[in-house]
Amino acid sequence: MKPIPKNVFKLIIKEIFSLPVWIKQIIYLELKQEFEYSDMKGYFNSITRDNCFQLYLPKLTYAGRKEIEKKTGRFKQEIYDFLEGVIQELSVIEIAISNNWNLHECSKYFLEAIDKDLVANPTSPVIRGTALYMAGRIRLGEYFVKINKIDMEQLDEALRNQKYIENSVGDKPGLADIMVDLGFLTREDTEGILFLKKDCQKHYKTTLTEQSQLFSGAETGN
Repeated sequence: MKPIPKNVFKLIIKEIFSLPVWIKQIIYLELKQEFEYSDMKGYFNSITRDNCFQLYLPKLTYAGRKEIEKKTGRFKQEIYDFLEGVIQELSVIEIAISNNWNLHECSKYFLEAIDKDLVANPTSPVIRGTALYMAGRIRLGEYFVKINKIDMEQLDEALRNQKYIENSVGDKPGLADIMVDLGFLTREDTEGILFLKKDCQKHYKTTLTEQSQLFSGAETGN
């Protein structure tokens, strides 16, 4: 994989925002059409900039700042790469793309940095819960408990129903379907996060660096 420029995400956003309105209008319409009938629509409607994990700006702790200054070598390289992104005030998505990580990988390093007290724990339960779920540390039911959509009693009831159906008919239904059938969640609640989970292990692959001079034009004078 070719290296991705460190500021690739900001460059892409800057490029899109600098387009004339007659082009941005079509981009908007294309995206609107894609997501209008997508499983992600309800999920998108519930997410704001303040509780979107990808846009979250991690904060160094005192220990994390000292570690960046001294680099004792006690941690693996990915942790130092993550901390470097944090000290540059990059968001989770910018850190991921800059290091050629997918969201699953970036979530793991984010949580490892928290575990080692190098990065502060986010106050938003949605951001924390999303990171845990994308990293594979918790399952779907636990995710909804973490973000305060259901409580433990409801999760236990859903799991009991799932087990009962499995024992009765020999087929294990998805927990998401069970929670929807019980009225604890809506289909929109479950489908969006499941879609994101499915895609979180995909890497960003840019074609812009191969097809244009977007990132090198300033240096070459083109």
